[in-house]
Amino acid sequence: IEHIFAALVPLIVQVNDFHDYAEAVTGKMELNLEETDVHAVLDSVLTIADQLVEDRSGVRLEEDIEENLPSLEADAERLTQALLNYVHNAVKFTESGTVTIRVKREGNNLLFEVSDTGIGIPDTMQERVFEPFETILEDKDDPRLGFGIGLKIVEHIIDLHDGETWFESVEGRGSSFFFTIPWN
Repeated sequence: IEHIFAALVPLIVQVNDFHDYAEAVTGKMELNLEETDVHAVLDSVLTIADQLVEDRSGVRLEEDIEENLPSLEADAERLTQALLNYVHNAVKFTESGTVTIRVKREGNNLLFEVSDTGIGIPDTMQERVFEPFETILEDKDDPRLGFGIGLKIVEHIIDLHDGETWFESVEGRGSSFFFTIPWN
């Protein structure tokens, strides 16, 4: 059953992404803000991330999560969605190596990072990586090919939380995707 669930996660993410992309571009996406236990969100994300890497021999999941993180005024479901989008991409584009989830305080923000030792993003694609319908894959038959809207949705979710999104990448060495959310 766990393998079936892991296989369905990418499809569920894509269906949700289309719905959320439509809400984002029409200005209808709303947040359900409440006091959110970041560690509870991370527990959910790590459970699913474990299942995603379980089927990928040669890929391991690491975590570097600061203890005693403060609660956030956030939408827990959207925060989970944003992190899972980053994790899903990291696993998808890492043939072997590590996917690392890091969370720590940085000033008045919590900094969330998902990094990988995957294929990285070519310099020619980096300025368009958060644009809808963009993909780094040239082979349209590549099974990793998505619809190219997930990162745009993450950007919108984090914007609604008054946070920021960005990334760093070196082609052939991997990528790190970040977002911040104010915590006080």
